[in-house]
Amino acid sequence: MTEKINGQGFRPVDAAGTRRPEAAKPASAGDQSRATAVDQKAAGDTVNITASGLLMSRLQDSVQRMPAVDSERVTTIRDALASGTYEIDDQRVADKLLRFERDVLG
Repeated sequence: MTEKINGQGFRPVDAAGTRRPEAAKPASAGDQSRATAVDQKAAGDTVNITASGLLMSRLQDSVQRMPAVDSERVTTIRDALASGTYEIDDQRVADKLLRFERDVLG
């Protein structure tokens, strides 16, 4: 595959089926060295990743290193429930449920 990915997206002239690569054209005896150069170039495809792509990659790595559960918060809530001091703000819960439903349903 000889497509160049550079964060700019495909343009119609860059689509795979719109042009015939140099290596696919029949080569005459005099064009043999040129065809070899094209084959070597095609073997080294290039990918350029944008700065935002690199940032997303680092963010993903950071998130994967974080624990799935905040043990300190779980302990705090468990202790509050056991002692009877944990209070639930029903209005806040309802507001968050409505906001979630609006976000999901559009």
